[in-house]
Amino acid sequence: MDRPIDPVTALRQIAYYKDRAREDPRRVMAYRNAADIVEALPDAQRDRLGASGSWQSLPGIGPKTAKVIAQAWAGHEPDALVELRMAAKDLGGGALRSALRGDLHVHSNWSDGSARSRR
Repeated sequence: MDRPIDPVTALRQIAYYKDRAREDPRRVMAYRNAADIVEALPDAQRDRLGASGSWQSLPGIGPKTAKVIAQAWAGHEPDALVELRMAAKDLGGGALRSALRGDLHVHSNWSDGSARSRR
């Protein structure tokens, strides 16, 4: 089934918006962990859980993350994601950002090989 938003993507976007709004770090991690859990599932297991709606049977998936997964699995943009997007404030800095020229040089945890670059 082709979904407008994959459950893993939805969970990660929710974690992003919660982190950006400086919400409780434990809640942010709960969404990130749930995304990792769902991402690691074989397709057949995802299909079984999606058909039965038993996402919460997985360790690390609570009622809020299960609701997000179920809504995305059913082909709907999760309510929590819609609400967070609508509540997100402009981060500002547009004038400064448009004045920047040249390349961006960044030192990061992953540039030295100590962490994964994809997230």
